[in-house]
Amino acid sequence: MLSGNITLNTIDRRETMRYLGMGGRLRPEEVLPELMDRCERELLSVLDAKYVWQVFIYREGVIENCAYQIEGEAAKKHLAGCDRVILLCATLSGGVDALLRRKRLTGMAEAMIIDAMASAAIETVLDKIEEEIFSQPEMAGNEHTWRFSPGYADLPLSGQKTFLASVNAYRRIGVGCGDSFLMTPMKSVTCLIGLGHDLPQANRKTCALCSLDGRCRFRERGEFCYR
Repeated sequence: MLSGNITLNTIDRRETMRYLGMGGRLRPEEVLPELMDRCERELLSVLDAKYVWQVFIYREGVIENCAYQIEGEAAKKHLAGCDRVILLCATLSGGVDALLRRKRLTGMAEAMIIDAMASAAIETVLDKIEEEIFSQPEMAGNEHTWRFSPGYADLPLSGQKTFLASVNAYRRIGVGCGDSFLMTPMKSVTCLIGLGHDLPQANRKTCALCSLDGRCRFRERGEFCYR
């Protein structure tokens, strides 16, 4: 089990625009650049990105020596051919939640922008974590799938508590889960990454398995929920 921190110095403005529903229509510099700059500074001042991950043996749909087990067929199809699976949890930490609560009381425009920036930030953090994981010598020669999160397709959110417990997320990085299966801090993500050789899956995400296929707000705008 490994854990660590990720440092961000900037927030992806184009991704922010996409989360605001403005992707492809306006350039970031056309949307109140002073306000965007201020929101970015405030978010970066409280953001404390942390992560924890662990590799488990995976055989015939079973994660060995792990309390968390995969339900539904989509994730199993996604992991076809994999012999190991990474359980990964990442968070921007509680300072972001506190900032958003304050902004929702004092300025909804700033709250909306910071919320979108935080969503863009957690995706950047996950990308950087993947880079760190797969730059390690022991990962040389491995192929991997793209990140598959609970709540996607038919992989239920009801397994979040067990997922978090399996990587000791609360003790290692302060991420917990309530009865509603929503994680705290809010800007936290859990995901599975399959490992193996000669895998049939591309390591890029696809809409093919998504339960929102045909009614996705991103696809209606000619966009994707992933980069």
